[in-house]
Amino acid sequence: MAATSQSVQQYEVRNGRNQYHLIPYIGNKSGFSHIFDDLIPDDAGGGKVVDVFGGSGAFAIYCCFRFGSENVVYNDNNPVLTNFVTSVRDNVKGLIREYNRHRARSSTDYFLKIRTEPLTGGLRGAGRFLYLAKNAFSGKIRFNKKNRFNAPMRKSSQCPALSEERLSDISQRIHHMEIFNEEFEKFRDIRHAFLYLDPPYMNNTNGHYNQVPTTESFAEFVRAVSPHNRVMISEQNEPAKIGIPKTYRVYHIILRRSLQYVTQKGSTEIIAVNYNMRRRPSNV
Repeated sequence: MAATSQSVQQYEVRNGRNQYHLIPYIGNKSGFSHIFDDLIPDDAGGGKVVDVFGGSGAFAIYCCFRFGSENVVYNDNNPVLTNFVTSVRDNVKGLIREYNRHRARSSTDYFLKIRTEPLTGGLRGAGRFLYLAKNAFSGKIRFNKKNRFNAPMRKSSQCPALSEERLSDISQRIHHMEIFNEEFEKFRDIRHAFLYLDPPYMNNTNGHYNQVPTTESFAEFVRAVSPHNRVMISEQNEPAKIGIPKTYRVYHIILRRSLQYVTQKGSTEIIAVNYNMRRRPSNV
């Protein structure tokens, strides 16, 4: 299962607003679909595909479009996110109504008021979160250590309209997707699956995420799951800093847009995989 050696092939990412884009979210991977097309084997959808650090859901959504949702698992330890994704899956029309209700009342003061209210507990909480997410400054959704949304409002107080058709399409595509609200360690004993690991940026002091894993706990998890599964890892750090084994093949990603955790174009990430490709990548 292990790849033969590390490599330095490169991809470019320019824009993430496509059919897999659900919400603006720091480091979301909706713009990586052409990379996933090349680096995820066609037979990955034959077993469980687990998005262990689900975040915006872009990867899980991509997999539902490509493989169907029956074997796709979305997980995140933040109940705000899992409540929101559940509402997209189960009641998208109600979610759209909730958002439009907030949009009709939107102002800077209203945004600050909604920021103090619960963002879990079903459709109402999901609607509040979607309103905050769509109106956060520079799309920088951010939670403090108490898991309270604390991003400021975007410069323009005009609330954007939803792309209702795209949201409804995503809802249909993820209809059978499983959703979990667990810590990533809960998946250490999984076998014969395709695991996607896109942890909150480690070794980053900007405070955009709550509950960032330590490099030691992440490295231990990678060691535990690698012998029994195909694994893809996305990260901002170089492999040695976060304990990615040297047997992984590494691809460098050049971002022609802001990476979002810092306002900087031309930033880089890596994707590392522990399996050999069955077909030759076309975009490297």
